[in-house]
Amino acid sequence: MSIRLPPLESLRYFEAAARHLSFTLAAEELCVSQSAVSQKVIQLEGRLGYKLFERRTRQLVLTDAGATLYPVVHASLIGIRDALSDIESENHMSKLTVYCMPSFASRWLMPRLHDFHIKHPNIDVHLVAELAEPNFHNEIVDIGICHGIGDQPAMEQQLLFWDYIYPVASPELLKNKQIEKPKDLVNVPLIHDSLPQAKLSTSWQRWLVEHGIREVDCSSGYRFNQADLIVRAARDGRGVALGRHVLVANEVQRGRLIPLFDDCERDDGVYVVCLKKLLDRPQVAAFFAWLQEQAAEFQREFAVERLLPDAAAAARGDPLAEVIPQ
Repeated sequence: MSIRLPPLESLRYFEAAARHLSFTLAAEELCVSQSAVSQKVIQLEGRLGYKLFERRTRQLVLTDAGATLYPVVHASLIGIRDALSDIESENHMSKLTVYCMPSFASRWLMPRLHDFHIKHPNIDVHLVAELAEPNFHNEIVDIGICHGIGDQPAMEQQLLFWDYIYPVASPELLKNKQIEKPKDLVNVPLIHDSLPQAKLSTSWQRWLVEHGIREVDCSSGYRFNQADLIVRAARDGRGVALGRHVLVANEVQRGRLIPLFDDCERDDGVYVVCLKKLLDRPQVAAFFAWLQEQAAEFQREFAVERLLPDAAAAARGDPLAEVIPQ
């Protein structure tokens, strides 16, 4: 007698719930609601005609049928994933989908990505540059480069480096405006982030409050909704911007932007993230290792504790400054 197999998605939900013995933890892993997992399991039980779980107070227990089904489904899903990975590895080009913010992509990742292609010519990188972070659990995106991390047990999250925030302006602007102390910002236009709650955003209002500056009107100035546009506006002499080190370090080193003060504010870390179960894929492991190498090189070349004093010294005309001229 042949049995009609249930949908693969319902088996995935059952496997996750059975492995965690929790609808809540299964929902976190699958990035869906707890009720969605519960409904999928109920639908699967209705299709099969018997219970897979015994729902007790604050406890989920497999029935005899569930205990029999779970190891088979678990092994089968692993087998499907491994087979797909093997097929992909046999191809001449292995696809790798990487997510990051648009400004990070244009100012940090893209200038370095050719190096990865040279070292790994058989890995085809697809870059997804969007403001909203993707749902990593659907496995459409393999790796993400994110500011800040969340409490997600299913995710591998490794720190690449810390980011920093500090005011910057172009040399041309500083020829005409003298800015020696934060309160001197009253004399120059400020360049604002119009999405202050978004990732990679900065807030002049918060910065001025934290530095005890009340004289500066932070309601006026230019406003842009992308960090890349803010950097360009500052470089073009439109005003003073709150620069993120990861986005402006190269401009500072080349003297195109000048940090106005020697101190800076440490912000979120920059992390490389992926599902833990994807770490054994060769292309994922290769990109993880390459990113760590690039991050270490970035910290050596653009160390914030060295670059800021050096950049400030160059603006003052100190001949010993190590800033590279434009």
